[in-house]
Amino acid sequence: MNIKCLGRALPALLLLTLAAPLAAANVLHAGSTREPQTIDPARVWDDTSSFYTSNIFDTLVRLDPRTLKIEPSLATRWETSVDGLTWTFHLRRNVHFHDGTPFDADAVVFSFQRQMDPANPRREQEFPLFSEIFTFLKEVRRQDAYQVQFLLSEPFFPFLASLTVDCAAIVSPSAVKKSGAAFSRRPVGTGPYKLSSWQKNKRLVLTANTKYWRGKPVIDEYIDIIEPQAELLSKYFQDGMLDILSTYSISRMVSYRKQDWVRVAAAPMLSVTYIVLNAARPQLRSRNVRQALCHAWDPRALTLVFQDHVLPIHSLLPLGLSGDAAGEPPLGFSLAKAQALLKKEGAAEMQLEMLVLKDEGLLFQLFSMYARNLKQVDVRLKLTRVDTAEFARRVTGGDYDLAYSGWIADYPDPDSMLFPLLSKKLQQQGFANVAGCGRQDLLQRLINARRESNAQKRLAAYQEIDRALVGDGLVLPLYQDKRVIIFNRKLGHIQPNPMGKLSLFELRMK
Repeated sequence: MNIKCLGRALPALLLLTLAAPLAAANVLHAGSTREPQTIDPARVWDDTSSFYTSNIFDTLVRLDPRTLKIEPSLATRWETSVDGLTWTFHLRRNVHFHDGTPFDADAVVFSFQRQMDPANPRREQEFPLFSEIFTFLKEVRRQDAYQVQFLLSEPFFPFLASLTVDCAAIVSPSAVKKSGAAFSRRPVGTGPYKLSSWQKNKRLVLTANTKYWRGKPVIDEYIDIIEPQAELLSKYFQDGMLDILSTYSISRMVSYRKQDWVRVAAAPMLSVTYIVLNAARPQLRSRNVRQALCHAWDPRALTLVFQDHVLPIHSLLPLGLSGDAAGEPPLGFSLAKAQALLKKEGAAEMQLEMLVLKDEGLLFQLFSMYARNLKQVDVRLKLTRVDTAEFARRVTGGDYDLAYSGWIADYPDPDSMLFPLLSKKLQQQGFANVAGCGRQDLLQRLINARRESNAQKRLAAYQEIDRALVGDGLVLPLYQDKRVIIFNRKLGHIQPNPMGKLSLFELRMK
């Protein structure tokens, strides 16, 4: 799963800018406002860390960055039993980790066992996402040096796709044993790049793995300068000192588009940003009240704040995941309907509080517009700005009326978007969702959908769950992010990745 900013999900306008004259033939200089929290794939939670993990490690299967079709990676082929409970993978031979040790079945078993077994001696810290994604994984066992089997307790239709996520990456057993908890800063994988140096809060350097099994990467070195002041990074970029930026302002984007050495590509990401209406709070227990608050949301505010960098959405299943986002909104904008529902419920001059992160300037503007709409129907919405720790503490304790969050799919399946919304574990980690709303029926329907082998029935089940969450006013979908890439025209064509990642191995330089 990819929560952004709030631990792996609040969608930011993620940008990777490949800019003006390249500083050296095969070296790319990047600029970022934050460094990764960890580069241990078992502990990755934020999008910055995920970028590094995906370029340093490999998984058994991979997603084609353009089509998102599943392809062989460290596994060359696989088969599954008729009942869907046993998956057998045949591993690629003659592959080595960056430390020179061989990749084999023992490495695969080690990588999964350290996350599956609570008593594993290599479990120095908590692994935040593994149990949420691999709910039905019962055992991983070695068949021979280059063959492994995964045993599931129940059929799980998207299992193959789930093996493309960060926490399914294969780590070097010898490196984990040697480094212990420090492995998060000394990552060793089989991927196209290896970590050369990491100066905390200053810079990270990746160098090409010249013995990579897919071939030597074109880019020899990737240097990421960590600078919290986005404007200073922008100046470096304009001066030709940086080739890649990880943040940008929408106002500055206008000037980028006017420069003839810059090209801009954009495509929808498999993401959604939404507001949670805490149904456990006394004032929000009524379905009519929650629906009224949803009717007060005017999606036209998105254009005023974000211009064309996001897509309005009224579903939790974004375009590209076979959702029904293109249909009619179940609770469209109507202050008249909002007022009628509140009057019917006898709710007058209601006062509510919404949590907003201190550093979310654009979202604060967006929610201020929403608050003005609510004021017209006699609902006073107080926007309380808090830091990340306070946000997580209050969400964990259910101490809020409204809060926002967002998610990027970890793998291209509706399950990856909906299951986090009812996860108590993620709610306890400060992720705003509806786990506390008491809808065990929805959780059971999600579990049943995971077991369903018929693709059409699965999709129909997820769409019904989505409509229930949105139609009952438990969640108010706001927008779907666009993946924007700004690049030097000398780099040719670059296709945005809807999963929000940039593969350095895929980049080509003329």
